[in-house]
Amino acid sequence: MIRSHHMRLAIRFALLALILRAAVAQTQPDVAEILKKVSDTYRTVSQYEFVAEATGRETGNAPGHVLIAFKSPNKYRMESSFPGLTGGDSAFNDVVTVCDGSTVWFHLRKSNQYASIPLSEATPGAPGDLGDLRPEAVDEFAMMRYRRATDFIEGAKFLREETIELGGTKVDCYVVTVSRDGSKFPYTWWVDKQRYRILREDDSVSSSVFTTIKLNEPLPDDLFTFKPPPGARKMEMHP
Repeated sequence: MIRSHHMRLAIRFALLALILRAAVAQTQPDVAEILKKVSDTYRTVSQYEFVAEATGRETGNAPGHVLIAFKSPNKYRMESSFPGLTGGDSAFNDVVTVCDGSTVWFHLRKSNQYASIPLSEATPGAPGDLGDLRPEAVDEFAMMRYRRATDFIEGAKFLREETIELGGTKVDCYVVTVSRDGSKFPYTWWVDKQRYRILREDDSVSSSVFTTIKLNEPLPDDLFTFKPPPGARKMEMHP
């Protein structure tokens, strides 16, 4: 009889566990709906500014700083500072690139050198292959994966809900993982539950926390204007 009683208890606990598991499954957010709302948030954005603090996964990398601003149809600004990067020319660890609509400017802040090329020369297949400097290429690099978040629904996974702190404010997020074009190296996104903006993005090489996100907000003209800093030396660009 004691054994029978224990067996009935075990069966009841097992049934209770199944019921609780089913309840959790029913209340888990729909990852497809999350990604649809991410796409809706970013799809029609024509001007934006992102500022992110990025940490590389390579040993010895110090935190870096990234800014990307874009104004349709052909203006952008990119800043990247990664003081902990190893290898190569350290002057390229702190670079500003500005496209004012007709000219692309480069400034190596560490050595205070600058150069420029006409935007018309930033074409795929041209000498030096500067096609990645085209405004549409920069816009695609910065935004396409967010605008097309619904393309990642197949294979996407909801991981958990998590609260992160940004600028002294706690923000509730959905944490999801998506794989781009069948890649074995997925992104993990922390998606703001209220505004469906991506506040943090991890991939195989870095983790980026967005401290500034401006979508379709007015951006100052001087963001897309370059003036050589005092004492800057001009470099000649050669294909």
